Amino acid sequence: MKISEERRDAVERVIRDRFLGKVQRVEMETSVGESGEEVLLIRVHFGRDTTARDFSGKFFGLTGRVKTVLGEELEGVFPVIRPMEAHA
Repeated sequence: MKISEERRDAVERVIRDRFLGKVQRVEMETSVGESGEEVLLIRVHFGRDTTARDFSGKFFGLTGRVKTVLGEELEGVFPVIRPMEAHA
């Protein structure tokens, strides 16, 4: 599965918009799950100053928003979003 730069940029924009000023970088990796489904693993690296309050309720609905920007040709792809702490 190949994801265009345009789609990658759109996914990153959705995530950055949800966590304003807290995201240091977004990494994306495609793979195939154990049962053969296509998976998009998204690692969201947050700054060390990010707190639980910054996360509160903000992951709710995020997968749906990411699926929307992935578009129809990637509708069978499931995005897995993982928060990661940024390291110096």
